[in-house]
Amino acid sequence: MPPLLLFAVFVMALVSDRLEVAARQRLGQGLDGVRARVSGLQRQAAAAVAAIVSEKLSSAAVSEEEAGKAAADLGERHGLPLLEIIDGAGRVLSSRHWPAGVGLPEGDREVTGSSGLRWETVAEDYGAAERLAVIATRPGTWAGTPVVVRGGFLLDGTMLGELSDLMGAEVALRDTARGRWVARADSPLAKAAPFDPSKGDGTTDISGTVYRWAAAPLGPSLWEVIAVPHTLLAEVTGGVRRLTLVVAGLALLAALTTALVLSGRIAGPVRALAARARGVGAGDLEHTAVEASDEVGELARAFASMTHELRTSRERLVQAERVAAWREMARRLAHELKNPIFPIQLSIETLRRALDQEGAQDAQRFQALFRESSDTILDELRSLRSIVEEFSQFARMPPPRLAPTDLGDLVERVLALYRARAAAVRIETGLAPGLPAVPADRDLLGRALGNLVANELEAMPDGGTLSVKTRAVEEGVALEVSDTGPGLTEEQPTRLFTPYYTTKKGGTGLGLAIVQGIVSDHGGRIQVESAPGAGTTFTLVLPVSIMAEATT
Repeated sequence: MPPLLLFAVFVMALVSDRLEVAARQRLGQGLDGVRARVSGLQRQAAAAVAAIVSEKLSSAAVSEEEAGKAAADLGERHGLPLLEIIDGAGRVLSSRHWPAGVGLPEGDREVTGSSGLRWETVAEDYGAAERLAVIATRPGTWAGTPVVVRGGFLLDGTMLGELSDLMGAEVALRDTARGRWVARADSPLAKAAPFDPSKGDGTTDISGTVYRWAAAPLGPSLWEVIAVPHTLLAEVTGGVRRLTLVVAGLALLAALTTALVLSGRIAGPVRALAARARGVGAGDLEHTAVEASDEVGELARAFASMTHELRTSRERLVQAERVAAWREMARRLAHELKNPIFPIQLSIETLRRALDQEGAQDAQRFQALFRESSDTILDELRSLRSIVEEFSQFARMPPPRLAPTDLGDLVERVLALYRARAAAVRIETGLAPGLPAVPADRDLLGRALGNLVANELEAMPDGGTLSVKTRAVEEGVALEVSDTGPGLTEEQPTRLFTPYYTTKKGGTGLGLAIVQGIVSDHGGRIQVESAPGAGTTFTLVLPVSIMAEATT
């Protein structure tokens, strides 16, 4: 993503986060304001009730008419719209807000777990209704009788409407136990679908308008709720987003213009340097200068110096590898030639000593010794010839002459040469039909397959099963040669294709190296799978089409 767009996204996210934080702070401050208002009313009610109780109430009996007026007079004098005097039996002796309840048992209920908040029965029109109120309670005496004085203020829609106008937000109270809202008459919260205020904050859809709300407890079942339309935040965020995108677009346009101007000056040298780098990657280490005088030119000169050092290092490495290879080849060949030469030397020396000691007196004994020694010499000469032939094959492997070749026919031709030598071995084939022809040199590939078959047969001197299969794979065609011999150790497969490494007594260690060279010249690969006691499987994977240079 371009840096300017990243910057635009960052700015939009930052502004959105700031607006979100501001909205939460506004809602939190509103909740604090409601709580402060309720606390203030509680203190005011407590002070007024304490003042009423401290007055010297009439100690003499009062008439029923005087009792009915007492709460109204005291409430008006002390500024309490709600005031009741209740006797010890719970009967209402006097009530300012519900005169009709005088003489009746008190029916008001305290909000569960909310000290000082009660649902009060108040006179309304021609009847009565329950209204939430802040109430202070204090014991006292009236006309010599113990009483309880309760006074306070309504937490009704009028008071909450005033708070809503003052804060510029919708303020309401929610009694979750009763499922009731306390709000001004036209408050949208009264129309909201039920939501759980215990979550603390959230959004709700009211008549198509999304409101962001926050809530705090005034008691276990009573919550203060404040809400603001979410559209305002969305409009501000959208405006900032549009402005940011416009600024980012202009900056991007300016950057593109500048880039086009500058690219014309540096693109040519950079393209030339890139082409030079591709050439080096392909193996061309010849130096070619890139003309430039700025930072690109400095980079080009450093690259040219590096290329020169690479070419020099490669030449030294090739020379060192060539010398090391010939030294290793000479050491291995000398070792292999020394083994048969020593028995030849011993046989000749034995014949000479026998001739010097016996002379012509015991011709029969000399003839037997001569035959034994000559057999040894012939065996070792054959070993020498085998070593020289395999070394010649390994050192002068001709390039393959590729032609479309049917692997099934090739397998049958090679196996026909070895069936006579495999009397104790059962030979099985699993040649998949319909395989495509592979580009191969029949003679070289036949020699590689013959070496593998010979190795597998030698691994089963006491008999077993030799299996040769072909199958299609993703890379081309696979040829598998398996035996049921003793298998290989975990270490042996990793060294099996190393020249002069052998697991057989008298082996030269060149057979599998020759096989790997032939397969590699055909653009394929060879792998081996084996485990002790589980036999060995060689898999040749040959492509159905290889690079043109493989045919040259």
